[in-house]
Amino acid sequence: MRSVRGSLIVGALLASPGLRCAQVIDRIAVTVDSQVITQSRVLEEIRLAAFLNGEKPDVGGEARRRMAGRLVEQLLIRREMELTRYPAAPPSEADQAIERLKRERFPEAQYRAALRAYDLTEEELRQYLLRQAALLRFIEARFRPEVQVAESEVKDCYEKRSVQTRTSFEEARAGCEQALAAAGVDKAVDRWLRETRERVRIVYREEAFQ
Repeated sequence: MRSVRGSLIVGALLASPGLRCAQVIDRIAVTVDSQVITQSRVLEEIRLAAFLNGEKPDVGGEARRRMAGRLVEQLLIRREMELTRYPAAPPSEADQAIERLKRERFPEAQYRAALRAYDLTEEELRQYLLRQAALLRFIEARFRPEVQVAESEVKDCYEKRSVQTRTSFEEARAGCEQALAAAGVDKAVDRWLRETRERVRIVYREEAFQ
């Protein structure tokens, strides 16, 4: 991340030797201490999420603010990953995810056309998938050990599910334990994020969400 130097990132134009003016190439949406999240990054993440969900991208102000909030959370988690030197996800994970996406949703020609329709490149998609894979792995490794699932919680979960599934307790146990553990991890992450936000300075640039 580059340091903050005002509300706009400015780059020199090099189209011709005589050109000496500057052009605004991006706008800062959020600063987290000295790190920045740009407006273009927010919009790219919206397009990537919409592409994977098969939805129309929502680029309205509120949608951009929500995505910016998620990017702030990801940035804080990545800081923790860097601090603990957690390894990046192997490139093969993204390649496998892309191949699965093609098999399940897109023949090759439609896949390429869909990327163009969302103004995305395959490399942008690959990097997004790698970031998400690394984040999910880290969250599981960092927060899952502190989550304990009580037997009484498993039984409560089974009783709620058994009305619909009509399975035995032993058949439902693994699914209940997994669901309860996932909910516990979510709560642990939310608690950690609240505490971490209190130690950093987060500033939203309102002009980026209008």
